Amino acid sequence: MATYKPRNILITGAAGFIGYILRTDSSYPNFKFVEGDIGSVDLVNYLIFTKSIDMIMHFAAQTHVDNSFGNSFEFTKNNIYGTQALLEACKVTGQIRGFIHVSTDEVYGETYEDAVVGSYEASQLLPSNPYSVAKAGAEMLVMAYGRSYGLSVITTRRNNVYGRNQFPDKLIPKFILLAMRGKVLPIHGDVLCFRIK
Repeated sequence: MATYKPRNILITGAAGFIGYILRTDSSYPNFKFVEGDIGSVDLVNYLIFTKSIDMIMHFAAQTHVDNSFGNSFEFTKNNIYGTQALLEACKVTGQIRGFIHVSTDEVYGETYEDAVVGSYEASQLLPSNPYSVAKAGAEMLVMAYGRSYGLSVITTRRNNVYGRNQFPDKLIPKFILLAMRGKVLPIHGDVLCFRIK
């Protein structure tokens, strides 16, 4: 079977940190920025039809874990409903050949040294904050649409993405700034928690 090469990709979250790279890199001359809400089904369907979109890379999300405790509804709305709106557009239009969903390792929750891990992709999801719950819910929708409607889906679970123009309250820039000032680097949870790479 031949590998499919997408012609036109809808990249959600182009106004965010990861999408910023596309907007500012001149090696993507065909990139067109459209400001909108992924929860707007009409806008998403319009873009898919008028721009002949055949692949979606879904980066858009509310990602500030600490903020999720104070406003969890926004995280549910953007991360779950927004994802479902995109998936529904895939189903309705019938044009999308692939859907790549960018999630987070936060869906695993805290991992301890004596945890039985096995296959990482099959590890149990144990989200421990409103952000990770919303991302896990979005993952379940992606998996369900893949199985129910035959949509080719991929989910990635990234950890602490880093780069220029990142919010200073994110882990890596925060630790760099604190270390430069000689301040204590805060660790959440207990010292037995770790991420398995």
